[in-house]
Amino acid sequence: MKLYPWLIKPYNSIIRQYQTKKAHHAILINTQRGIGASLLVWFISKWLLCLKRVGINFCNKCHGCKLMLSNNHPDWHNFIAEKNNIFSVENIRKINKKIFKCAQQGGSKIIFLSDTEKLTESAINAFLKTLEEPPKKTWFFLVNYKKLTLHSTLNSRCLIYKLFTPTEKDSLKWLETENIKKTRSNLTALRINQGSPLFAKKFLNSNLWVDRINFYKYLYNAFKNKDLLKILPLLQEKNNTIKIDWICFILFDSIKFNFNEKNHLTNFDQIEFIKFLACNYTNIILDVSIRTWMHCKYRLLNIPGINHELLLLEQLLKWEKILNLTLET
Repeated sequence: MKLYPWLIKPYNSIIRQYQTKKAHHAILINTQRGIGASLLVWFISKWLLCLKRVGINFCNKCHGCKLMLSNNHPDWHNFIAEKNNIFSVENIRKINKKIFKCAQQGGSKIIFLSDTEKLTESAINAFLKTLEEPPKKTWFFLVNYKKLTLHSTLNSRCLIYKLFTPTEKDSLKWLETENIKKTRSNLTALRINQGSPLFAKKFLNSNLWVDRINFYKYLYNAFKNKDLLKILPLLQEKNNTIKIDWICFILFDSIKFNFNEKNHLTNFDQIEFIKFLACNYTNIILDVSIRTWMHCKYRLLNIPGINHELLLLEQLLKWEKILNLTLET
């Protein structure tokens, strides 16, 4: 297991805080999903629990390192929400039982909470007391994927570490070493996944990527044949809300193209389709189209028992009417 290139600098920075005895006992990493925050915490924890460190590196040979590699270290506690996908007061009580016991390997004890969003209010209140007066050599790592204002009292007890997404250039370089896809495909996957190289890689290697390519092919043909109802069977299959997102992405790209913002497109592998839409429809029509599709998606997700087939058919008929306004004018 290797540390991702964009995590090396954060790792070095945090480890040096421990080396200089300036590390805070509780670090809250604020980031987005798909960057590798959990892996970063695991590497830092492995260094803390290593018995024969070499500078900023762990030895990978001592008993502590071997226990971490086997995911069986008795002083490494990775708490994952299980029941109802939340961290309750009972989970905090389990944490307290762990930290107030002596470390089984005689060194540090580490508590890892991988998503603070899952903490209930009562769990946060109980956890605050634990964070205020922790035992010696007890280190807490928390990850927050939402805004920092989510739990201000919890944040005030921790050192906030902002873990940024890697630059697009660095992410593309990494994707090129991990995939055999073309640069345009890598860039497209990266932008669809909000700059996350890990999610982009997963997307590129999934059936969903193939589904996307085929969906755009059918959609483009439906436009050229002036028969959008042909894509109804594809929309009725699984992932229909994701396909609605794909429609909105391509429409938004066409608006960008009309504004000469070609460097900011998302679907770089669909340039011909984007040009077709940009040349044949005004930005007003494209914008109205996006809004109606977003409303359709909202109804699909939020109205219990709604007939998906009828709703999608209604949306396609409505969309054809909107697009035909361009031809009439």
